[in-house]
Amino acid sequence: MLGLCLLAEVLDKETGVSLMEFNSVFISGLVGVAPYLAVWIVVIILAAIMLRRGGGRAERFIIAGASLKLFSNLLNIPEVVYTSSPVSVYGIVRGVVGMAGIICLVWAFWLKFKGRTDKVEGAK
Repeated sequence: MLGLCLLAEVLDKETGVSLMEFNSVFISGLVGVAPYLAVWIVVIILAAIMLRRGGGRAERFIIAGASLKLFSNLLNIPEVVYTSSPVSVYGIVRGVVGMAGIICLVWAFWLKFKGRTDKVEGAK
């Protein structure tokens, strides 16, 4: 909480956003992304369980991708405070982190299911 107060003081000096405005924006941002945060946390937990039960590279990529998507969603919380223009460095970084997470998740599912199609075709 102390970190949020220090961040709010810095924002007040640099952008003119007061502590009350910052708290309302932060809380509304948190409420907006809370379902996504919960989903990515559950995905990370389930992938960790799969990894402990003998998972391989696919599960590691699922954990990496879900972690990146979780971080990307955490960056969405103070988006209103930081972004003043549609194209900003903050938005670009958030987009790159999110896209890296998607790439890791697609790669994980490709690794996981590429071997299954060969086994199904061989069984026919």
